[in-house]
Order: sequence, then structure tokens, then C-alpha cells
Amino acid sequence: MQFNALLFPSVVMLWAWLLASVLLLTALRLAPWRLVLAVPLRQHALFAGLALLGLLWSFRFEVVPGFHCHPFLMVTLTLVFGWSFALLGGAVVGLLVIVVGRADLQALPLDWLLTVVLPATLAYGLLQAVYRLRLRNLFFYILGLGFFGTIAITFVTCCAVWLLLVATQTPLFMDDLWEKSAVVVPLLYAEGFLNGVLVTAITVFVPDLVKTFDDRHFLDDDGPDRRA
Repeated sequence: MQFNALLFPSVVMLWAWLLASVLLLTALRLAPWRLVLAVPLRQHALFAGLALLGLLWSFRFEVVPGFHCHPFLMVTLTLVFGWSFALLGGAVVGLLVIVVGRADLQALPLDWLLTVVLPATLAYGLLQAVYRLRLRNLFFYILGLGFFGTIAITFVTCCAVWLLLVATQTPLFMDDLWEKSAVVVPLLYAEGFLNGVLVTAITVFVPDLVKTFDDRHFLDDDGPDRRA
């Protein structure tokens, strides 16, 4: 999602900058750089994933003036590369989209928090729930997380955006947005379909590339669990 920074009070943007800075530094510190740098295939996959993400984010559509939507694809990025690299990759792509003139620099922290941090964190939390509940059927991973989980995550993200806009925008703006609210339905389906297909294909054909996938958990009932 992309906003015009002029829609929000300066205090909201200030807190967005502060929170985004803290989370970005945290992701930089926690990111497993050695695991990526040690395997060229992971580096190539990361660059390809960011290129695809940048392409999808450039296909945005205006919901109301100052508010644009685009596919997130953050569930796939989180499952394949982990929470830290999902946040870092989303920040890099956000900057690239600004460079090509498809987003507002001043609104970057808020865009990043809602489009990257929130869905990536929800995806990571849902992943941990799957492991903690010891759900061993492979479909809990590729469909439960990739398809149905993505739909739920996208819906929660849209609800969070709605609450933020309710708290900061005028009734006239919200009335206009409510008239366009049906756009959520194709957004949910598109997110579920894209992430479901990608997570399924990558997990089936190149499972070693998926950082959060533990084949011992899903394919061996007696094997130990591995946390993402």
C-alpha cells in the first residue's frame, strides 16, 4: 500500500519514522547474512525475489486520491528468506519504487510498516503457530500458510489500515473509501493465489531454498522441529 504523506498529521509520520528506524536496525542485526552469502543460489533467489516484488509493486491502482494498493507478496518472502530479510528486502524495494517515481519518499516509513512489517510479522507468527501446534501435514504449510494464511494476513492488514484511516482522516474521505471497499475482495484473492502458487512451487521443487521449511517436521513424524 502506498500513501500520500500529506494525508497524515506530522506526529503520525514522526512516530512512523522512529518505529521504522528501530525495526530496520533490528532486522539488520538479526539477519543471517552468512547463510545467504555462503550459498550463491540463495543470493540469486533473493535478487530475483526483489526484482519480482519491485515489478508487482509498480502495478498499483488508486483506491482513493492519496491511497494506492498493490500486491504485497510478503508471505512468500518471509517463508523463503525469513522475517529479517523480508523486512530488509521490502525496504530496498520500497526505495527502488520511489526512485522510479511510483511512491512518496516522505510516506516510505508508513508504507513499509503497513505493507512489509505487519504482513511479514503476521506470517512469521502464523508459522510459529504451525510448528508449536505440531501440525505435520505438508498442506498446513503450502496451503495453510501460502494460501489461506495469506488471505487471513491480508485481511488483518487491511483492517489495520482501515483503523488508521478512521483515526486520522475526515468523514468525507472515509465515505469515499467505503464506496471503494469492494476492492478488498480481489486483493485478498490475488494475494492468496500468488503466494499460494509461489510457496507451493518453491517448497516442492527447491525445498532447501525455503529457510522456514523443515522437512523433518512435515515429512518425518519422529523428526525434531526446527524453528525459523
